[in-house]
Amino acid sequence: MGIYSEKSIPRWAGVIILIAAFIAIYQPWLLGDRELFRLEGLYAVSATEFDPSMPMVTAHGVAIQNVFPFFPAMASVFQKVLGMPMEFSLRFLSVLMMAATAVIVYFAAASERSYRAGLVAAAMYIGTFLALEKGIEGYPTTTNAFFLLSAQLLFFQFGIRQTNWNAAWIVGSALLAMGFFTGGFLIILYFVFPMFFFRRPLSVKSKFRKPGFPVGVALLAAAVLVWGAPFWLMSHRVPFQYLGWADSTLWDYISEVLLFPVMLPVRLLPWALIAWMPFCVALQALDTTPIFSRYLRTLTFATLALLWLLPQGEPREIFYLLGPLSILVGINYELGIRRYGIKVRKLLVFCEYFTVGLALAVGGICFAPERWLSWFISLNNTLDFRLAPEFRLTALVAVAVLLSLTVFLHYSRKTQPVWLILLTTTAAAGIFYGIVMHPYRAQEEVKREFGTSIRRALDGQPGGTLYKSNILDLYGELFYSGAKVVKLQSLEELPEDQETVYLISTEFPQYPDRSWSNLLPPDYSYRNHRLSLWKGVKRERKAQPAPLI
Repeated sequence: MGIYSEKSIPRWAGVIILIAAFIAIYQPWLLGDRELFRLEGLYAVSATEFDPSMPMVTAHGVAIQNVFPFFPAMASVFQKVLGMPMEFSLRFLSVLMMAATAVIVYFAAASERSYRAGLVAAAMYIGTFLALEKGIEGYPTTTNAFFLLSAQLLFFQFGIRQTNWNAAWIVGSALLAMGFFTGGFLIILYFVFPMFFFRRPLSVKSKFRKPGFPVGVALLAAAVLVWGAPFWLMSHRVPFQYLGWADSTLWDYISEVLLFPVMLPVRLLPWALIAWMPFCVALQALDTTPIFSRYLRTLTFATLALLWLLPQGEPREIFYLLGPLSILVGINYELGIRRYGIKVRKLLVFCEYFTVGLALAVGGICFAPERWLSWFISLNNTLDFRLAPEFRLTALVAVAVLLSLTVFLHYSRKTQPVWLILLTTTAAAGIFYGIVMHPYRAQEEVKREFGTSIRRALDGQPGGTLYKSNILDLYGELFYSGAKVVKLQSLEELPEDQETVYLISTEFPQYPDRSWSNLLPPDYSYRNHRLSLWKGVKRERKAQPAPLI
């Protein structure tokens, strides 16, 4: 097997390439175009209702046990203080934490091996198809990953490397407490679980007697109490309900377990082509930093086991694995390329085919007649956005850029660094997403139209609160109504001191103390559910006759 030597890119050039690729992949100017989707509506409502004096997160006036305050608080700051739209605030926060974690990954790998190791690690973290798909969604997962990885790396730095275990426990627990305020108990689990598999010289069993350990435990306990005490005071219940998985059937769980080994490499593409290198036994024998590599491998395997075996896992939770894995790939990159570079470069031809396929797809989707496209793909939305002259010009530029990247990959596949080829491939996918997928998805206005219907129905009505009963959560939809919404457990909770109330429901309110009239059309429906917006006016109670004496 031949030894392959790869040329280096200067540090300044590598940083510029990372920044350019990050912009091409995430395209921040597009983050606010698409309406809130899936749980983004829940986080939007939570951010709108966030109260700095109360660590408990609410949505439509109801405490939400599986949403933690840090992410809604930051989104609330972006919207209320900086004036950003809520859609942009949620997604910008996710992208910002992707960038922050990439910086940590860079310095962790660069300080351990070389600046090239840092470039490779950061490129892998921002350059997987997982990051392209999930990194731009307004979810707290990338923030969770930031605090988790920070706690793991500083725990190693202070404890194992500097043998200052007091600082390791305290600093690690403090960051873990911040992670708890973002991701809850699962973040603690992802931090603690790998410790059961640490072996010498990584073993921490004897370090529990250090004074810093009870201090760290106290920090975590304080964070849990600050979050959980309001739940207990309000309901006298411990807020651990979200830890159960009652909605998942056994078959669903088995399907998830069987599909995970298939989906993980796909989501790590194109970096799955080299992600296996740090686990090659032949390379481990040549590793000049074996302790740090062993630590990262333990984190990787333990996190992988949790991702694989915990029920109802989300694909975006792979970010918890991606941080340690990216650093591990970065610090073992040079050894791996020297040993397997020739074989890996033969596989890079698929990156070339992929990029030229993207160029052809952009040209076909943007310029072919819609009736032709309907023969090959299922279209739920119209393609009328293609008719705009400025879009056609942008599409032509995108095709030219993708073809240029294809030429670059073809002639540079044997001369340029492997990590640059892989990062270029993901950047090309980001261009395809921005030109084709984003405008196609951004025209979905179902939730905005629903919110507009509610707002129009309330127009001219006296101010007040919109109550909801017997309906789906409709967080995103009602967010666009602009109304203050309160969820009712029963109609008995309607305020008696308000002359007029507004109630959105799927059925006629069985509450005879008010006279009800529907403000929406009688046949109005949303997602195959009939909905009505009821105006309830308090009935005048007839005076009771005085009793005869």
